[in-house]
Amino acid sequence: MLKKFTLVSGLLLSFFQVLAQSSERPNILFILVDDLGYHDLSVTGSTFYETPHIDALAAVSYQFSQGYSASPVCSPARASIMTGVTPAIHHITDWIGAPEGEAWRKYERHTKLLPPTYDHALASSYVTLPEALRNSGYETFFAGKW
Repeated sequence: MLKKFTLVSGLLLSFFQVLAQSSERPNILFILVDDLGYHDLSVTGSTFYETPHIDALAAVSYQFSQGYSASPVCSPARASIMTGVTPAIHHITDWIGAPEGEAWRKYERHTKLLPPTYDHALASSYVTLPEALRNSGYETFFAGKW
């Protein structure tokens, strides 16, 4: 059973599920890029970066131009995209490998408050976006960090 979804991830998953149930069964390519600015692609107005392959994909694809990240940090944001739940629920609240507790002091950081402990892996009990797509008859593949 799917857990509660954040609005954005829930809408994204709903969109993918509608596509999965359509008679044409289109291919889905989801590209996630850390630190990509809106105008960093030529399709969105960059005159500095040349992105002809992304431009070609954009010409025949759906494009989402507005969004919200569940976290400004990569690991919790990716876990939220994969599961549809917030970092407060999946408990990945910093980049996996970030120091926590007293280990923070080893980096000469003497702040009054210490970073809390966090989960260092996504619990297998969550249904992820690729699993939901697989359950709808898709084959999935990912490359990169996760």
